This record gives sequence, C-alpha cells and structure tokens, in this order.
Amino acid sequence: MAKIPFLDDYLVRALQGQKPEYGYFVIKIYLRVLILIFGKASPLLVKGLYHSVRRDTPARIEAFLKGSRLWGEDVSKYTNSTLKSFNEINPPVKGHFIFLNHVNELDFPYDCYMIGRPYLANQVIKKTLFAYWWMLAMGSQVFDNSKARTVVKSIKRLLKGLETTSYIVYPEGHNSYSEEIRPLKKGMVKIAFDQKIPIYVAVKSGVSSYQHQRKNNFVGYMEVGIFKPEDFGTFEELQAHLLDVMRARKKELDALIEAEKAK
Repeated sequence: MAKIPFLDDYLVRALQGQKPEYGYFVIKIYLRVLILIFGKASPLLVKGLYHSVRRDTPARIEAFLKGSRLWGEDVSKYTNSTLKSFNEINPPVKGHFIFLNHVNELDFPYDCYMIGRPYLANQVIKKTLFAYWWMLAMGSQVFDNSKARTVVKSIKRLLKGLETTSYIVYPEGHNSYSEEIRPLKKGMVKIAFDQKIPIYVAVKSGVSSYQHQRKNNFVGYMEVGIFKPEDFGTFEELQAHLLDVMRARKKELDALIEAEKAK
C-alpha cells in the first residue's frame, strides 16, 4: 500500500525493485542510529570525538567500531530476531581483506556486530552524508575506481591502511537481494592477488528474510577460513575457488539454520 507516492517510487528504484514497505523498514532501521547516538551509544560517540581531537586514530576507530556494534545488537532486539554464529568468528585485526556475501541493507548493522572491522566501500557511499562520515570515523576507506589515477591512489591508501587494520569487502560488488551468492567481481580479487593480500572469508544467511517479514527472523554467520593468493596460479583460479567455497559453506549454514528453527 502506497504511503507517499513519490517516495514509494524512489524507494523501489533505489532498492532495485524491492517493495516500498521494505524501503520504509530500512529507513526505520537506519534512523535508529540517531536513537543510539543520543542514548546507549552516546558515551562511545563522545569518546570517539575526544580521541579524534587528540588525533589518537586507533582509539577513535575502536570507539566508533564499538558504537557500530551496538547498532547490530539494537536491530536484532528491535526486530525480535535471532542472531547466531555457528562457529568462532575471529577476523584478523590487520593485513587482510574480509570477504562476505552481500545481501541487502541489513548487512551493515549485522556485519558491524559480527565482524566488527572497517569497510572498504566504493564512492557511492559519499552520497549518504551521515553514513559516509560514520564509516570514515570507524576507519573505513572509500575505494575510488572511477579513473586509472584514482585507482592507483586508492591502492596506495589501501596498502597503508592494511598495516593497522583489515577491511570488510563485498566481492559480489552489489546487493543480491537473495540468499544466492553471485559471481565475484574481478576488482578486489585481482587487487588481493596482485598485492598478495590474504583473504579471510565468512558467510551469512537469513538476511534476505527481512525483505518479506520484519520480525522474528533468524540470521546466522559462519567463518570459512583464510586464503592466501600465492597458493593460486592466477587471480581467476583464486576467484573461482573463493566462489565455490563460499557457496558450499553457505549451503552448510542454510542447513544448520533450518535445523535450529525446527527445534
């Protein structure tokens, strides 16, 4: 049912054909960040700003990462949903790409909670002013691949950043809006291969359920492992192997969630 016709149309376009009701739900979830900022997360915001003034970058990043983790916790409680890890999720603190399947807009709060590392985002994030500011505050980087010159600069910043942190990367390149893991884009896999950046992989399941129901969902995560580019002859071999293993472990995770729900 339409609520605000012009906004309904915008949401359908922006969310690649999803129903307007899902769009309004996403707006509510993201607006809850403001509730957290002026409530439970306010001490961490103040601490992060304090460390920013003191130019203590590691302390600032840690404070904002903890604040973003509260968002995932809040979303789980607000939607009366179950959020569970089926093995130990232990992403490396630094020097790695962290590959995750990319489902929809609920990825961000839950990945903040379960993974708790900065993001490597594309330049589209600059259009969302508050999200862009928050992502930078928590140590994320924007990878600008619009021109050859900006790609070179982005890679230099990336390698510098990896000296102190690891970055969440969505190798499919865009939301799938499904539980199917789509083919991995060339870009980040090739950078990992060329620069010998090890890749930590995890998968998640159940996030797409929010597109159809807003409450009582079950979202699960599973650690897959670490893959070293030097163990592969070409980036295409690495790309194919990562896709195969992510899809295989995703099926395992799906089955575990169904078993849990049947109890």
